Formats: sequence, structure tokens, C-alpha cells
Amino acid sequence: MPFYELTMPVTAEQAATVEPLLIDRGAVGITLSNDNQPPIYEPLPGETPVWPQVKLIALFDDETKLRQARCFLQQQLPLVEIIQTQLKDAVWERMWMDHFKPMRFGRNSWVIPEGFAVKDPQAVNVYLDPGLAFGTGTHATTALCLEWIDHHPPAGQVWVDFGCGSGILAIMALLHGAEKVICVDIDEQAIEATRQNAQKNKVFKGIEIVAPEQLDRITQVDGVFANILAAPLKQLRPAFEKMLKPGGHIVLSGILAEQQQTLCDEYAQSFIDIECQNLDDWVRISARLPQK
Repeated sequence: MPFYELTMPVTAEQAATVEPLLIDRGAVGITLSNDNQPPIYEPLPGETPVWPQVKLIALFDDETKLRQARCFLQQQLPLVEIIQTQLKDAVWERMWMDHFKPMRFGRNSWVIPEGFAVKDPQAVNVYLDPGLAFGTGTHATTALCLEWIDHHPPAGQVWVDFGCGSGILAIMALLHGAEKVICVDIDEQAIEATRQNAQKNKVFKGIEIVAPEQLDRITQVDGVFANILAAPLKQLRPAFEKMLKPGGHIVLSGILAEQQQTLCDEYAQSFIDIECQNLDDWVRISARLPQK
């Protein structure tokens, strides 16, 4: 299948504005780069570089969407030179995995990509092929959640993985003894990646898929993982509260350091024992509902 690129020089502010609009118009990947710095592959929403000028490359797998996106860009950025190229055949969406190596989280939990040997056969090992879904452990937001699971094994419990991505948190929880993990994601690609990775790790029977519009079905669970973004986390507090049994836990990530206090204040309305852990300017917030 042919792939196409649109390449353009933009300011950091323009990149932050244009990147989500290109995704909405069919781009399957975005790369931001600077001549003197390593590129940022698949930046998270709101994650902008500190460089004042960047080269933005948008990857498309559909020529019609490419042309439509280029017309849109020419209207939005009339003074910016946009270069269009067709790429030679390659598995572009997986090239980033060249840098994905086995990683340990906490004391006894490993994530092992396909093709790598197990470092510690006695450890809890998740075998992972993330596909195009977010969640490998390489980003601090995921690493913080994996570390929490390692230190708080959910043995015999039922959890929700809200925004399951690759399924990495659900699988790690199941391998640490969880009875069931309910997976929710708006992206069908993420759901498929979760299914495949759960089968690979022989925990598929412990996975239940629930559509985002059916959240009312989820009640009396022991905990909720939500590695998404600060804005939806703030809005979802009442929904998460309804999912949990008294004393149930919440583990939140995808939160920038400057957003920590806002989220803590929001969840303090109904949760207690709020704890925060920082890594690379990202924050994990954990808390629990009081016992009635």
C-alpha cells in the first residue's frame, strides 16, 4: 500500500494547532523534528516541542485524504511551502519499534516486545505488540501506571482500563492476579490491539470489552486505570465514582506537572488518600473512595 507525506516548516504554535486538525483529516502519523534535535514521533495531544521552528511531516495512506489535507493547509497557512511526496513501500507505522526494548517496571514486572528474549523467567512478563495503539511503557504516563500495578498487585479484583490503548495495563493487572479487567476505548484499533495482546499473553478470558456509550453497565469494580489526558479526566470523575465500589481505587495518568493540582482538587471532592508520583514532568495520581 503506498504512503504519502506532506512536509512543511512551521512554528511550534502552528504545529500545535495544525497537528490535531491533520489527524482529523486522515493523517495516520505526525512527526515533528528540528535539524539539531531528535524527532518526536506521534506526539501526544497538547505535547508541543520547545523549538521555535519545526519541520512537521504528516503521513497519509490515502491519496484523496492527502489532497484534501493539502488544500486545507494551503488555506490555513498560505505562506508556508508544503512538499508532497510518495514513499517507497515499507511498514512505516512500525519503524518506531526499532527503539522498543525490554523494560522493567517496579520490582518484578517486565514488558517484552516481540523478538526479544525474556530477561527474568521468574518475573511477571508482558509480551507486547502494540500495533498502532498507544501504550508500550516507553512513555512516562504508561510507566507510572505499570509501576503502580507492580507495587499494588490487584489479585482477585475487577478493574477498568479506561482508554486501554494496547491493553498493556489490563494485561499487566491480569498477570498480577486480577480476576477481570473491563477495557474501554473509543479507537477500534486499540480494542483490536488489546484483544491480540491479551491472547498472546494467555489472559484473553479475563478481558471484557465495553463500548464508551455503555459505561452505565460498569458498577462495583475494585479500581479504574485511566491513562488519558487531564481535561477528560476532570470531566470523568463522577462517572468513575459511579463505577467503583466503596473503598475502590483510581489510578490516573496522562497528567502534566502543571495540571496536577487542578486534578487533585477535582478528585478531592469525592476521593481520599490522594497520592502523586512524578516522572519526566508527567504525574500519576492515585486515590480511593471512602468506605461507607
